[in-house]
Amino acid sequence: MDSGQGSFNRRQDADDLTDYVNNGWLSSNEFDGPTFLWNHMIREASREGSDQRNDVPVANLSDADTVINMPMQWYFDALASMVPTAERTDTGVEIPRIDMPTFSLDSQALSGVDAVVGNAVASTRWLDAVGNLAKAVEMTARFVGNVADRDNEGFDYLKDLIQTVRVYMDAVACNADPMTGEQALRMITQVACNEDFRLNAMQMVELLSCGLSFAQWDDTRMFAYDALNKGIATMSDFASSASTLSNSADDSNSRDIQTDSQPVAQAKTDLSLFEDDDSLSAEDLNNLAMLDPALLSEKEIAQAAQNQFDHAVQFLRHDLLRISGDIDEADRFLRDNHTSEPLADAYAARLIASERWQDLLNFVDLVERDTPNQTTVMFPEEVVPYEWETIREAALEALGRRDELIAMYQERLDDTYDPNTALNHLKLQAWQD
Repeated sequence: MDSGQGSFNRRQDADDLTDYVNNGWLSSNEFDGPTFLWNHMIREASREGSDQRNDVPVANLSDADTVINMPMQWYFDALASMVPTAERTDTGVEIPRIDMPTFSLDSQALSGVDAVVGNAVASTRWLDAVGNLAKAVEMTARFVGNVADRDNEGFDYLKDLIQTVRVYMDAVACNADPMTGEQALRMITQVACNEDFRLNAMQMVELLSCGLSFAQWDDTRMFAYDALNKGIATMSDFASSASTLSNSADDSNSRDIQTDSQPVAQAKTDLSLFEDDDSLSAEDLNNLAMLDPALLSEKEIAQAAQNQFDHAVQFLRHDLLRISGDIDEADRFLRDNHTSEPLADAYAARLIASERWQDLLNFVDLVERDTPNQTTVMFPEEVVPYEWETIREAALEALGRRDELIAMYQERLDDTYDPNTALNHLKLQAWQD
């Protein structure tokens, strides 16, 4: 390993990548590989919460509805009194979103949600508690979709609420009998599939991922797949039915549907991975949805939501396979979906962990052939400064492919803009000696 200028590790990139994969978050002590939606902290939190849960009654559903709704109604009544364009209707108040003041949690409009959720998560009367949690998520999502949540305070609150539900559903999966667990998960799935989440793919998939807690046991695994299939069918029906709807400009300005950018845009997914038969590409749809959903027809909004769901649900599909113990199928799924950056990274991590360097080299070839500009999202820049080329370099190092490495370093040195000239000189010398 002596380059003539001191000791130089000719396998440094291979060693750094292996160390990161084996000791970073890509490693898993629970399963044989990384997961995307499942996190060991969910199980830890549900176990830690067991000391606070007791066999105590929870509020009945109608009372929970009232407790949640009352502060929300006070909030809208207050808006109606201060916004000149507000109009009273048979069902409440209609206010153009543009005229609404920005929503703030300090308004206490969601204090009823806090009360109902706190009451529910303290009980081991699983079905009653989950019924109230489902109601809390449903009403919170509808409320957030109907206010001017420009600072995303409501949206962040909803995300935290969904995590609370995931922790509680893990406790249900671990402690309730299978029949009770199935009923509880069905309640959450029903909420995930209602209209308030169809334009919010990531949060919909997060709710559906409550099923992952059930996937770990043979007698409850099918509940998780039922939830997944219900979500897929719902989004397919939504996209199909939207194609027959006429575009209504009035709907875009009413607070009765979600029109802020976050319902469609918050998923932050790369829609360019999907093809679209309409005149607008999937990437164009995503960009317009983030700018202003009112620029899109209902059909286009539905298509953007469908594309986002198709991307987000890949993570749930993979995690179900991984958690169910279908190791080969989970790995095959990652490889088959290598145009999705996180999935490609995860498969590379699997190959690195098992030191399958030739397979890794072949996989890099596949990624760069199909999507030449694909970046990495699960490896930090200091580990992969040249993105997929660094992963290729690590594989070549481990395989001792001297000539290819020399050519790689020479090419970098010929690039006058490369910032790592000194390091590449060392590497070139090390492999030339």
